[in-house]
Amino acid sequence: MIEKIGIGIDIIEIHRFNEKPYENNENFYKKIFHNSEIEYCLNNNNSSQSFAAKFAIKESVIKSINEKIEFLDIMTEHQDSKPTVSLLNNLSYNFLVSVSHEKNNAVAVVVSEKR
Repeated sequence: MIEKIGIGIDIIEIHRFNEKPYENNENFYKKIFHNSEIEYCLNNNNSSQSFAAKFAIKESVIKSINEKIEFLDIMTEHQDSKPTVSLLNNLSYNFLVSVSHEKNNAVAVVVSEKR
């Protein structure tokens, strides 16, 4: 039985991460992203685009559920080149995730289902 379905959307300008290079702002990034997420982004050709996309996903998750949650409660990964989300706390949700980016912006949409 589905208790609650939610949706969240977020768009972010990629240049915000260009202006904060990881090498000079590690503490900032570690407040938002897990080591595996940071590694994933840094291994991409355009790490700022990847960071922006993951940030948009996390913001979308926060908006899609009606509970207090922090960035580090959210783990983003990729399976078969598609983004996935899991929570690292006692909350139980299923998520559908879509993310896209182009020159200037990254956008994410998340649909959540409380289990």
